[in-house]
Amino acid sequence: MFTRPRRRRAIERDLARLADGTLKPGRRDQVERTVTRSYELQCRLRDQRRAVAAMRALAAERAPLALRLRRRAVADRSQTRSAAFGLGLAGVLAALLLMLGSFGGSHGVLTVAEAATIAVRPATAVVAEPHDDPATLPLLRAAGLPFPYWEDRFGWVATGVRTDDVGGRRLTTVYYRRDGREIAYTIVPGTSLPAVASARTTDRGGVVVHVFLDGRRRVVTWERRGHTCVLSGTGVSVAALAKLAAWRNHGAIPY
Repeated sequence: MFTRPRRRRAIERDLARLADGTLKPGRRDQVERTVTRSYELQCRLRDQRRAVAAMRALAAERAPLALRLRRRAVADRSQTRSAAFGLGLAGVLAALLLMLGSFGGSHGVLTVAEAATIAVRPATAVVAEPHDDPATLPLLRAAGLPFPYWEDRFGWVATGVRTDDVGGRRLTTVYYRRDGREIAYTIVPGTSLPAVASARTTDRGGVVVHVFLDGRRRVVTWERRGHTCVLSGTGVSVAALAKLAAWRNHGAIPY
């Protein structure tokens, strides 16, 4: 009866080691082949790598001497424990951050980059058929905000929706498709999230849009009534995404 939990822990351990570069070469090749056959594992590995990168960036920040010494002591104790369990410190932290994001209910600090990763996850429900001459999708709101209907104007058809509990917030994501390409529109309720430090900022018709790259994925973020919106896609230009983000349909889309 312990097979599944043990296998799940083994998978998480392998993904953590693959993400932080501590997996042995022979095992790494085997795990990479397994990951290429599983969309779910690809998403989880991507989350692991983001967590490792975030922790390394955090470690690189300067801190008061006392705090740095305390971190060093904690790191030394963690490395001692990791020798017994076969897990590097970065792998442990990555696995912890992944669990916080996967199981929800946590109250960690959510970032725009983390919210953008939801775009690669699959939809879990269909979108209701719109009414005649709509501006927004029916029966679909997040933080009191409706999602836009883009099919007639731009050719983007709403195909599905999902919700995720991340960092103590309920994120709602709607997926749109056109000509074989897909974009994802996530509304993050609550206090707006800071823009990514490397993001480029532009103004589209009075809407301030922040643009950054997430691998091959282009991401734009902006605010609606104090809530952060994230729109991203692969093979879609930044200009096209920014145009969608700023579209209000003559005021029919509440901002």
